[in-house]
Formats: sequence, structure tokens, C-alpha cells
Amino acid sequence: MIIAVAFDSGYAMPAAVTLRSVTEHVQGRITVYIVNCGLRAEDKDKVEASLLVRPDITLLFIELPPDSVASKLGPAWARIDMMKCLPAKRVIYLDADTLVRKDLRELWNTDLGGHAIGAAPDLWCPMGHDRVPRGEYFNSGVLLLDLVKVRSTFSALEALCYEMRDAVFWDQDPLNVHFRGDRVWLSLTWNAHGIGTVAEWPDPERQKLPLEQLNDPVIVHFTGPVHPFVSGLLHPYLQPTQAKPWGYAGAPGNPYEKEWWEVLEKTAWKGLRETTEYKEVCDNAKIRAWNMAEEGFNRKIDALW
Repeated sequence: MIIAVAFDSGYAMPAAVTLRSVTEHVQGRITVYIVNCGLRAEDKDKVEASLLVRPDITLLFIELPPDSVASKLGPAWARIDMMKCLPAKRVIYLDADTLVRKDLRELWNTDLGGHAIGAAPDLWCPMGHDRVPRGEYFNSGVLLLDLVKVRSTFSALEALCYEMRDAVFWDQDPLNVHFRGDRVWLSLTWNAHGIGTVAEWPDPERQKLPLEQLNDPVIVHFTGPVHPFVSGLLHPYLQPTQAKPWGYAGAPGNPYEKEWWEVLEKTAWKGLRETTEYKEVCDNAKIRAWNMAEEGFNRKIDALW
């Protein structure tokens, strides 16, 4: 089985949780490719030290080429470059904010029926949004990729990424546009996002999805910002807010937040929550969120006068 992730130093710690959970639950030989989006040597060492020690696990770092999409548009677009430079024909891609809870063999063996990718529906906007053509829309945090098929149209995908460089959801938007009609729907158990938050918010399009697949999922995907804005925390209709476990607000409403922290304690970041550095990061994020809210409030008031 081949697993790929792509991240920079800012996501090294959560990526270590993702990869530790992979190595704990996936049986048999695994090759893990990390697409280096700007990792320090110490981050590489800590991520590698976080994996379960097994003789059937191979960890390899992949460097991005100088002309990569990510080098021009930012590290969030490295998933596109991964499709071109990974030395593999088939891969499971995981975002660095995911938690694997069971074996992935069934996902790996999924028949794509000649299509390029497999992906689960997006719970935030199941039919897309007003910046992409309306239609069924997937979340790109977990992907099963036939890289041979993907590369057959990669030039067009790459050009579309540059054309859509200002996309609302970064590369997820051009991926949806490009692979519309060339993808297989995966169960939400493989990309269980919005649990306790978005999945609970009333929406007629969302309610048509098989939300029961979110029960006891295989892969939990902690979508949302690391540190939420004040507006998100106080929004009267979108409660609890979406956020990630390691942010100042945690992941309120998500029943798997505790599991995420339990896995972190098995990584090289063990004890993070009690460190002065972590507490300062969260305190500073709260101050920034408050200052941004105050600035926004003042702009609104000034505009009234």
C-alpha cells in the first residue's frame, strides 16, 4: 500500500499524528511518501521518529521541482505536484489533519472502474458553491488516485490550477472541475469530516447524503481553521464551530478530538499540550482573533458614519 501526504513545518506535528495512526492500523507493507513543502531537518526527524517502528514500513521524502505549482501558488497546492512527481501508479492521499482509526486495505482495493480518482462528498457544500459550476462536489482531503490516469490529463489540470489560482477552496476547486465525470464516489467513512458540526447543521442538500456513514468512521478529517475567527465562535446558527484539535478552541463537538490527542502522545510531540510554547501559541492566536474582530467592528461602525 502506498500513502502520500504533503505538508510544511507548520503542519509537521498534526501530520505526525496522521502517519502514526496509519502505521498503527494499516496491516502489511506500507510505503509512505512525504511531499516536502518546506520542512526543517528537525521536523523530518521528529515525524520519522513518530511512526510505529516496523520492518515493513518505508518512509521517503519527495522534493518538489523548482517549477512546481506549489512554488508559485503556495504549499496548499502541493497535492497537485504530488500527482506528477510521485514514483507510483496508485496512491491513497491523506491531508495532514486526518486520523486513521482502522485498516485502509478496503479503500486501497477499491475498484475505480477506469476513473482517475475516488473521493467522498463534501459536507460543507455538497453541490459546490457559486465560484464553480453547480454539481456534485467532493472533499479532497482523502483521495484514492490512479496516477497513470491522472497524468494522462495532467497538463490540462495544471493549466486549470493557474487559471483558478484565486479559488475559494484552493486546489479542491480545480480538482472538482477537472475530474467531474472522471471520479468514483467513496463512502464518507473514508473522509468523515464535519462530525458534530457541519454534519449537524440543517441543509436540504446535505441531508440527501448518507450521513449514517459518519458513524464509527475509518478516517476522521478535522476540517476548518486551526484557530477560528470570533465570528465563527459566535455565529448563532453554525454551532459548534469547525476547528482543529490543536487550535486554541480545540475541535468542539467532534467526538474524536480525544482520540487525536491520545495518538499525539505516541509521537515525538508527546506532552505538547502542557508546554509553555504551545500555551503561548494559543494565547497569541486568541489575541489575534480578538483584534481582528475589533478591527472589523470598528470598520463597520466607521462605515455607518
